Amino acid sequence: MKKQRTYRFPAVLLVLALCLGLLAGCGAGDTQQQDNADKQPTREEPAATEEAAAEADTALLPDALPREFVFASGAGAWSTDLTLNRDGTFMGVYHDADTTTVYICTFSGRFGDFRQVDDHTWAMTLESTDIQETPAPEWDDGEIHYIASEPYGIEGGTEFLLYAPETPTAGLSEEFLSWWPSWNVEGNGTLGCWGLSNVEMGYGFFTYD
Repeated sequence: MKKQRTYRFPAVLLVLALCLGLLAGCGAGDTQQQDNADKQPTREEPAATEEAAAEADTALLPDALPREFVFASGAGAWSTDLTLNRDGTFMGVYHDADTTTVYICTFSGRFGDFRQVDDHTWAMTLESTDIQETPAPEWDDGEIHYIASEPYGIEGGTEFLLYAPETPTAGLSEEFLSWWPSWNVEGNGTLGCWGLSNVEMGYGFFTYD
């Protein structure tokens, strides 16, 4: 009696088919995971976000800055000279001379919270003022007696308005305009120069270029 042969090829093929199926499933899973990863929203880097915010904040002040502003009455030997930059930083010096006595204050600081009010006006808030150290409250240098002072024109207020030369004078406060160098000059109804107003104190800084 012949012994019947058993063929194992179909079983082997079945095992290979199962393995190929598993591999195909894994590949599809990896592809799906990659697709899901590609669909995930990208997060903006914090540094880039802060830099963009800083640029947007800076852009609220006009391109014409920096400018040198002067706060003075036109009488006497005193003035506060201030340079305002487009990013809101500033530096300045107040000085007043009376024979051999000089009152002086060198300072710097920053404005912030810029808001454009209209086509000619920008509002901003005084954030900090730093006064340069002096040898003493009072000191002598040769025959000159110096007295440390406050930044006259800046002190006493926090809200400031920046006016472009095209700003109409109608509607501006008379107290602010009383410091305007063209107060008694007949003009075309506009400032004709840049102006910086200390709103609470009524002081006015103006450019002379």
